[in-house]
Amino acid sequence: MVAYQATAFVTTRSHCQACGAPLQRKGQTTRVLRTLFGTVRLPNPRLYHCRCQGQQTSTFRPLSRVLTESTTPALLFLETKWASLISYGMTARVLKDFLPVDETLNATTIHNHTLAVARRCEEELGEDEGVVSDSCPGDEEPLSRPEEPLCVGLDGGYVRDWDQKQHHFAVIVGKLVPADQPAKCFGFVQSYDTKAKRRLHAVLHSQGVQDTQPLTVLSDGGESVRALPMQLHPQAEHLLD
Repeated sequence: MVAYQATAFVTTRSHCQACGAPLQRKGQTTRVLRTLFGTVRLPNPRLYHCRCQGQQTSTFRPLSRVLTESTTPALLFLETKWASLISYGMTARVLKDFLPVDETLNATTIHNHTLAVARRCEEELGEDEGVVSDSCPGDEEPLSRPEEPLCVGLDGGYVRDWDQKQHHFAVIVGKLVPADQPAKCFGFVQSYDTKAKRRLHAVLHSQGVQDTQPLTVLSDGGESVRALPMQLHPQAEHLLD
């Protein structure tokens, strides 16, 4: 079905969109597309632009305009989801057990895909400026209070530096536990992450938490997490766990 759709699309783009003249073909190659249902190889010709249209390049591949990546979003989703829970190598083995994925799928491929998705998510977060609200509860329209208090658990831990084995850095992890929705987790490296407020802000808003809504933060007495609640949310009450 995918091959048929790709061939039909290329056929519609094999004529000039302006004058309707057939476009000359320079060459024919195969485009590899990795999906949940295995690797699909699609015909991917290179065509000359029509002379009636001024173009910066003399040739183009029609299929490249709709298939910008070699891996489908559905497969990328499963790769990054599993890679956030287990190692890259185990992720590759798990996917091969349950899906007809390409045998060449390995830990390096999973790592590169996960890193690319993480970078795209970082770009979508934006910067920290202007994230925290200075307003108080009741300043705006009435809040819909949850049946139980909204709680966030914070904790810190130390992870060994990959390059400098004698050094460690602190990682802060948290879990938002709303009353009527599944818990959601987040994490950041305080000494490195420049978007810690934006990250928590995105998690809170995805769970329907307003900027002026009170929040109870539970954490231990560690210095790295003690000062975080008020920095991350204006209406946070800190309780020692």
